Amino acid sequence: MIIKIIKNIFLVSFLIIGTLLAEDKILTLPKVTVEYVTNTLFKTGILDIRTRTFHAKNLKRIDTVVENIPISVVIDYEKQVATYIWPKTFSYVSVKLNPKTQEKLKKLSKIVYLEKIDLEFIHGFETDVFKVKMKLADGTIEESTRWITKHGVTLKEIGIIEGKEGKLHFLSEFSNVKVFKQDRKIFEVPENYKLAPTDQLEDINELLKLMVKRT
Repeated sequence: MIIKIIKNIFLVSFLIIGTLLAEDKILTLPKVTVEYVTNTLFKTGILDIRTRTFHAKNLKRIDTVVENIPISVVIDYEKQVATYIWPKTFSYVSVKLNPKTQEKLKKLSKIVYLEKIDLEFIHGFETDVFKVKMKLADGTIEESTRWITKHGVTLKEIGIIEGKEGKLHFLSEFSNVKVFKQDRKIFEVPENYKLAPTDQLEDINELLKLMVKRT
């Protein structure tokens, strides 16, 4: 049950880019207008996911550790390719993203309520505080408070997601955020890395797979 609800959280909040439709008008969250690097934290129940994330135009890199194994995932939205990189074994695998699947996933949810309620400074940034309510296609409801910078970066989100299988509280937070143009080499496979067998993908945590299948 917990894993299914957590999947919904990632499907909605982690990698969807663009406009979400409300019942009678278009409601949109601020768009990200800068490149940056940050530490990320996602917690719900006993789950605690920590990453280092690099964000550039049409590019994202996520560094984390899965079962004590360091792994980087680079997503090229322009080329529609996700690349898994294993530094310990100097290996990598690239997989094409499925455009049809992504289009279906983008229609999974819609914002049904959006209101700016406050202005606060956190982590050295001025943020607009929003109340957001989202509805997923399966009837699941997510209600949260988001702290979003003037650059469109969500520094913090606290909320509840409730569906047929129960209710979960969650926290997503960025820290040590640095806003600057990212070196494109960060998103490239290092020289001398070898192509890994595709079955190595089975070693990746299921939630991490979800993170790189979305745009």
